[in-house]
Amino acid sequence: MGADVLRFTVTRLAATVPEGVRITWRGKEFASGPLAIDLAIRADGAQSHGALDYANRRASAEFHVRLSFPQFAETLEDLGVDPALTGPVYAALRAEGAILDDHSFALSGACELEPHDLLPRETTAAAVLAGH
Repeated sequence: MGADVLRFTVTRLAATVPEGVRITWRGKEFASGPLAIDLAIRADGAQSHGALDYANRRASAEFHVRLSFPQFAETLEDLGVDPALTGPVYAALRAEGAILDDHSFALSGACELEPHDLLPRETTAAAVLAGH
């Protein structure tokens, strides 16, 4: 990357997915309720960051995020399940895409989940799709 590349640190991120996601647990499918996404503070000090490569009109970013589903967690807590199932899910999202004419980005990429008792990595997939 050369002089046309602007590197940045992501300092804030807050998003909500009102419709949530479908979760299969013990053979039954549940609606998660609203899903909240925000930046996670990593124990190793790694920060969310990215780069804007204007020469090639490409953007890339790595976000360390915390995904929580408070409504579903409350339901599980009311059922008396192990608290390991109700905590937030931590993940690293690596996305890239085009820098658009209006200077916005169309990023997409894979999400690597950290271990979680409710959403095992072997059977859970997450991704961000490009959109506006």
